[in-house]
Amino acid sequence: MEYNAYKLPEAGYVPKGRVIKVQCRCGRLLFRYYKGGRGRLIKCYLDEIRVDHIGAQAAKMGARPNCPACGKAVGIVRMVHGRPALKLNQGTVRETRT
Repeated sequence: MEYNAYKLPEAGYVPKGRVIKVQCRCGRLLFRYYKGGRGRLIKCYLDEIRVDHIGAQAAKMGARPNCPACGKAVGIVRMVHGRPALKLNQGTVRETRT
């Protein structure tokens, strides 16, 4: 059974992912994100963002959210596999485990 953000998990269900902190290269915390798999962070589905500090969840399609501290563009909001997602600029963000 895979984790679905739209349904409540069943009793005793443990998700296979983890919550990570996504930071700008300048060190500012951008958001906390539930990452479901292994590998690099390429895109962030907007419904999987747990705590949003830059307003990415309220952004419209095609918007480019910026870091509040340094002003760099974090990525672009696009539809990916039928879900709104933030496609990240690889040189702008870094992830750390929580």
